[in-house]
Amino acid sequence: MDADRACGLTHAANLPGRFILADLREVEATALMGAAEIGPGELDLLFAGPPCQGFSIIGSRVVWDERNNLYREVLRLTQAIRPRCVVIENVPGLVNLARGAYLRAILEGLEGLAEQGYKAACAELLAGQYGAPQMRWRLIIIGWREDLGIPAGYGFPPPTRGTVEIGDLLPNCTIPPWQLEGFTTTADAISDLPPVAAGEEETHYVGPPVGPYQEAMRAGLNGELANHYAARLSPANLARLALIKPGQDWRDLPWDMLPGSMQRALRKDHTRRYRRMTWDGVPRAVITRFRDPKSGEYIHPEQDRTITIREAARLQGFPDRFVFHGDRSSQYDQVGNAVPVQLAEAIGAEVRRCLDGQLGPRLRSPFRRRPVAFLDTHGELFPGLPGLPGLMESRRAEVEF
Repeated sequence: MDADRACGLTHAANLPGRFILADLREVEATALMGAAEIGPGELDLLFAGPPCQGFSIIGSRVVWDERNNLYREVLRLTQAIRPRCVVIENVPGLVNLARGAYLRAILEGLEGLAEQGYKAACAELLAGQYGAPQMRWRLIIIGWREDLGIPAGYGFPPPTRGTVEIGDLLPNCTIPPWQLEGFTTTADAISDLPPVAAGEEETHYVGPPVGPYQEAMRAGLNGELANHYAARLSPANLARLALIKPGQDWRDLPWDMLPGSMQRALRKDHTRRYRRMTWDGVPRAVITRFRDPKSGEYIHPEQDRTITIREAARLQGFPDRFVFHGDRSSQYDQVGNAVPVQLAEAIGAEVRRCLDGQLGPRLRSPFRRRPVAFLDTHGELFPGLPGLPGLMESRRAEVEF
């Protein structure tokens, strides 16, 4: 089934209401405003997630990837719709791709929109700090329409888990256990889901939920279970998984059992490949390839298989009543490409409070541990920086807009 059609089926089944399934480059602002029954300037929030594959560190990170420029469509629609607030979500890799040129282009683009620009700032948020059972980082840009008088740096929700604030942790760096206090663990998230063998699916619960997270995930259901399918694995992979204990990875396997490509790998590299999850750990970021044990830490803590579509959906914060449609390949993509629900909810709630005049804390040096040359105290652009066109001219060999 076509991936777009599958996403449309999932959206229609779970989020009934008006929506448009189309290439954003072909969508006019009038169509969006018509669907929302609003006019220019009346929308509270425009939440956009331009494709991230061109920026992600696990992708090719080529500056000429045409998906890198889809942020321009967000700016085009923002210009026409003039929402009070605009939120743009992406991967942390956006910060340094082409030495930050794309991030600068987005921030400058928001500030420079005709009639009414936006006061915009950015920060890297960790989904686990907001209740999602996942170490997933997202770069969040929040812009406020200038006439609202809300300065850049507001709208970023304070963490509700852990012991540190926004900016104290870094993506892809080890976090000590004391800073993970209160995070939702693997056991908290999925320990109630029934056993299932690789290549099979279970459609009913076999026991009660344990703890508040599982109770919330199962709310409104009476035993039925959807998408609890585990990918079929080759005999070689099943033999490998049988030897891997919780917390172990490919380096704990006999050399002659490794795939040829990994026999040549350095032991300091790829430390998450073929890693078995632990019940008391916090799961790693879910990607679309979580069916493949060599893609990361996606082996079930006890069973010899990778996590199911439903288990991955739990890690992304989707309740079990949210059913994914389309063929299974599309379901893997839908789950892996999603933004953790708890993180999106926290951002939406904080934006709502700001729009209601209840400003929360303002960002303070969100990149203090990894300074970004063009960002100021609150995650906004430094005033008086050289214009991006001149900057980009000097980097013609690096970036094509």
